[in-house]
Amino acid sequence: MRISSSWLTLGASLSLLIPAWTANAQEFTMPLRPFNKVVLEPDVTLPKSAQNALAANITNLESQGLGGELQEQAIANSQKPRTLISDKFAALTPDISMESRSIVTSTVTENKSNQSSQPSSPLKISSSTEPARVIPSSAASDSGKLDVVQPLVVPTTPSQVKLETTKAVTLEEILELVERTNSDWIQARIAIDRARAALREAEAGKAPTVTGSVQYSYSAQTRINSSTNTNFNTNTTNSSNPLTGTVGIDYNIFDSGVNDSSIRIAENNLRIAESDLNRARQTIRLSITTAYYSLQNADETIRIRNKAVENAAKSLKDTQARERAGVGTKFDVLQSEVQLANAKQDLLNAEAAQLVARRELSRQLNFPAVVEITAADKIAPVSVWKLSLEESIVLAVRNRAELDIRKLEREVARDRANTSLARIGPQVDLFANLNTSTDFASSTGVVLGSQIGARLNWTLYDGGKAAAQVDQFKSDQALAESRFEQDARQTRYDVEESFINQRSRFQQIETATIAVKQAEEALRLARLRLDAGVGTQLEVITAESDFTRADVNRVQAIIGYNQSRANLDRAVSGL
Repeated sequence: MRISSSWLTLGASLSLLIPAWTANAQEFTMPLRPFNKVVLEPDVTLPKSAQNALAANITNLESQGLGGELQEQAIANSQKPRTLISDKFAALTPDISMESRSIVTSTVTENKSNQSSQPSSPLKISSSTEPARVIPSSAASDSGKLDVVQPLVVPTTPSQVKLETTKAVTLEEILELVERTNSDWIQARIAIDRARAALREAEAGKAPTVTGSVQYSYSAQTRINSSTNTNFNTNTTNSSNPLTGTVGIDYNIFDSGVNDSSIRIAENNLRIAESDLNRARQTIRLSITTAYYSLQNADETIRIRNKAVENAAKSLKDTQARERAGVGTKFDVLQSEVQLANAKQDLLNAEAAQLVARRELSRQLNFPAVVEITAADKIAPVSVWKLSLEESIVLAVRNRAELDIRKLEREVARDRANTSLARIGPQVDLFANLNTSTDFASSTGVVLGSQIGARLNWTLYDGGKAAAQVDQFKSDQALAESRFEQDARQTRYDVEESFINQRSRFQQIETATIAVKQAEEALRLARLRLDAGVGTQLEVITAESDFTRADVNRVQAIIGYNQSRANLDRAVSGL
């Protein structure tokens, strides 16, 4: 057997492939470096006694002006990762206990050894009571590699979901925070990253492709010869096929427009994802605003119901005193008791509605499960809408992301039809191959060969497949046009409905405010009439009900106006 020095050519080819195989094998056997994303990791908490002691020590250090520098050292000594509360969460949750604060901490630094081996550290939100919050980053350091699998956890103990802290927040603070925590917003951003990757894939179709292959086979044959009935002779023949290696380059110089259409499709899909992110932003902000106004309404309803209970209790006390004095009846006392019972029932319903409104706002915001949100803003009308109805409609059809999405969907359908037609057109490729082979069983040595040429492929008949695909995409185009008209009509209706409602609610505010003052004065006079002996207890009960209803109407008018104003902002994509 003779091996020529030309084996160096094949060895050079293999030397390019072996490091890649080794690196890929290590990626699945060694810990991967994650993207710059928000990922989830299990909580690392201290025992309750240790937490209390640590909190007391930090408080003493802060009083001496040393807390800012030594707090991290104390946490590190307690075998916890060096963490820093996010600015927003720290502003919203300054009173959270050490155990609860671990749920909203964000890891912003790592050990020095990790920093030296990794160029950047991923942002992590530690939580054992919430699903993973993934915030994608277009500047991922490990593009083209799988991220390390993060655990998906759920709460396992009641203490992990027990409400420990109540924090008042404003609507402005929530709207600034929602775009970093809401699941719909995060998913829309992930869709944009996926569309960008699809665009890179389409653009890669214009690049040449390089392939390499190595093949070797060995065969053995055995022949059995019988000389007599009892004796057998065997003859074994061994043969070795050549060891072959090939490195080839293919480059498409003409594809009838397939790559160009694919790139346009990917670009339009990216624009669709970006428009959908804008639509999701408007929808999320409207949903959060609506939930916040509902919480304000629940809070104010409790105040009104508490006032109604106080009035009913006062009336019952006065009625019982008149009965003992002989100037009242048992019937009046029973009426007052029923009135008080009804007021307490309404108060219980209002308290339940308030708790539900708080949890709904926390759910949409992805707020820590141990923190209960309350509304810090006072109920007051927002600014007046200054545009006319016609101007609002024109602004809405110009800004609505839904209409842009329908236009882009139509273009995608047309490009896909063109792609189907282009695939059956002529395809011209240039190719170059370098071959090497040797046969160990012979003395021919190493044989080198090369091949350069052009290839023309043309689908002359595909059974009508391309035509059927074009018909499908024509239907997609017609569907996008129909949905565009539907969304345009819906946009106009949304503007008209919100415009009419906000104008009507704004007029109701003044009327309801006057009615509250009148009902309060009527209640005062009814009580004076009852004390003077010229009125009845029924008049007082009626006046109390009218006062409560007028106060509720005033709150409903303000909340309704603010909600209609928010709906109008959403209709013109102005949130």
